[in-house]
Amino acid sequence: MGTRVIDLGPQHPTRAGLVGLRLWWDGDIVHAAEIQPGYLHRAAEKLFEVRDYRQVLMLADRHDWQASFSGELVAAMACEQAMGLTPPPRAVWLRTLLAEVARVGSHLAFLSWAGHSLRDAELSAAIRRSRDDQRNLLLRLSGNRLHPMLSRLGGLAADVDDEWLTELDAWSGRVAGIDLAGAVARLELPDGLGNIDQNSINSHGISGPAARASGARADLRRAPGYLAYSELEWPATRTIDSGDAKGRFAQLAVEISESLALISQCAARLASVSGPVDVKLSKIIKLPDSETWLSIEAPLGVAGIHVVSRGGTTPWRFALRTPTFATVNALQSALVGTPREHLDAVIASLGWTIGDLDK
Repeated sequence: MGTRVIDLGPQHPTRAGLVGLRLWWDGDIVHAAEIQPGYLHRAAEKLFEVRDYRQVLMLADRHDWQASFSGELVAAMACEQAMGLTPPPRAVWLRTLLAEVARVGSHLAFLSWAGHSLRDAELSAAIRRSRDDQRNLLLRLSGNRLHPMLSRLGGLAADVDDEWLTELDAWSGRVAGIDLAGAVARLELPDGLGNIDQNSINSHGISGPAARASGARADLRRAPGYLAYSELEWPATRTIDSGDAKGRFAQLAVEISESLALISQCAARLASVSGPVDVKLSKIIKLPDSETWLSIEAPLGVAGIHVVSRGGTTPWRFALRTPTFATVNALQSALVGTPREHLDAVIASLGWTIGDLDK
């Protein structure tokens, strides 16, 4: 038996709150595992209760550092639903585009493990450059590389121009030129490693690419749909159903290709949709006395917010449903039977980028 501290890596800003794994070994094979989330839950829900609704968005932006825009987006949409507020059409299309840009950036972060595992310096450098370029796009638009803080109740804080869209198109082309699917195919991982079946998906509440790699087809962008997703033409993509670690990496590569196609359509549509990207509101914002639930398809799965308002300027309750908190618990079963040499592969395939793991 041993306790392992999983370092989320030098590029992961939340490494101060580490995940602990207590593992029981049978030789070099894991036969039981216990998850200790550590300080990854930082009482954000209580902090929300003493922020007004504009400040809430800024705090939500910091919940997923790999895809900050997704956190602020779901918070803004939940509040808008409670207010009965509809953003302008151009804001809806731009939000859709930015959500997919965030998805590509997040998936690239986790696929960086493939370059590390293959000891492929060229692949690793290409992924790193693509992630930096994505952050620079956010910097150009919002003034922030990691935390764009673009969402506002009723829309967005800034609009894109033709030059930014040209840079976006160039970035998309560079990402498309990385042979991510080929890299995943080269991974020397045994079939069935870290397998997650349908029962595990249901019992742990797993969603997103981890679930789709096991054959699940649930995707809130497709059904019931939100933002402008119902107006997009979805590309035909490879279906993954192996349910193992290699399949989960393959699913990330598939979804990057899919997202790039959606980004291209959104950018083209923005050329013909003019108008403002926000709704002018009063300085003091109150939500009506109500309860609201809203969820979106964040990069790593379903992210939802339950807003309870008592009619004031701050939420009475702002409860989060985060995909990774559900998925990390699946490690307790997925790691059983994993050889010591492949421990990091299973962990990374479930959405945890890791640095040096003391084996």
